[in-house]
Amino acid sequence: MSKTHTNNPQTPSRSARHVASKKHPWRTVVIVLAVLLLLLVVLPGTAIMLFMRSLDSEISMPEEEREQVAEVLTPVEGSDKPFYALIIGSDNRGNEAYGRSDSMMLARIDTENKQVDLVSIPRDMQVSINGGSTPQKINAAYAMGGSSLMISTVSDFAGVPISHYIKVGFDGLEQLVDRLGGITVNVPESFSGGNGGVSLQAGEQTLNGEQALGFARERYQVQGGDFSRAQAQRIVLTAILKKMLEQPATEIPGLVQEFAAMISTDMSTMDLVDLGMQFYGHGVTINTAGCPSYAFSQDGVSYVGVEYAEWQDMMRRIDAGMGPKGEGEIPAEQMGNARLGAASNALSPKDYAGLIDQSLNSDDVIGNE
Repeated sequence: MSKTHTNNPQTPSRSARHVASKKHPWRTVVIVLAVLLLLLVVLPGTAIMLFMRSLDSEISMPEEEREQVAEVLTPVEGSDKPFYALIIGSDNRGNEAYGRSDSMMLARIDTENKQVDLVSIPRDMQVSINGGSTPQKINAAYAMGGSSLMISTVSDFAGVPISHYIKVGFDGLEQLVDRLGGITVNVPESFSGGNGGVSLQAGEQTLNGEQALGFARERYQVQGGDFSRAQAQRIVLTAILKKMLEQPATEIPGLVQEFAAMISTDMSTMDLVDLGMQFYGHGVTINTAGCPSYAFSQDGVSYVGVEYAEWQDMMRRIDAGMGPKGEGEIPAEQMGNARLGAASNALSPKDYAGLIDQSLNSDDVIGNE
């Protein structure tokens, strides 16, 4: 788990911030207007409108996919309420016709308390898809029914409603990191001759785009295999988010344009700008973790199984705003929610203690991010 605090030690308590936000609801409006004014300066005249429209076109999903996704997404209850978003990493390399759903993260975003929780769900997690009885790997939902089936499958597994969907292409990661001037990360373990020929030493360092991409893709030269790769992707995403929120306002238009080239989402450009502005200039806490899980084989096929009790405990803590590994008593609301973290569509063994001891598992990654 990683907790990235950019808070000033003098930052007021959550309740104090809540009161302040209620007293000054105009602050968010002022910030958004300031960004728009900045864009007007950088992009004179009507270019701002063309710029926003071009970005909307860049990030928008095809119409049919957008309509299907809208049917399974749950609208956010209010502007200050936490919500869940599904982030899918698609790796389209070489001459492949379609990108692969190589990674997935469930994000709980709490704008009021300036907190983001990121949890990786292994792509080989054994589940039932669309009520079927045949065991499937969870990322097969993407190939079987596109983004909408992927969303509903993850929603069933996590036991939470998903309000937004973002598909990220790895092919734009290198350019974004270079645009940011590199990202500072703590590499958990050394590896040599890894993905794309990238070699890194363990420890804190600044990575350029090529190194960040190689780090995020590596799974063969690291101890935890796919579990370590998921950890690396959480580390990279956390570093990117932190670096973006530290940029001067004059850099925002270029960063938004660079980011738009990487993603496809149900949100509009203004939705993303508004969301970013609710975090921009504030202290933000980013918690990360991997779904408690382990590798196993069934009928000659390699899968990942969920640790049911541990997963439910993690999701209850996340939903309560405690972070994936927060300490303390879980509130009654989350304890009484039978669906929350129940992994209702998982098909892996219910008795898994022995399997964990015999195989690679999510605890085998090095470091705490």
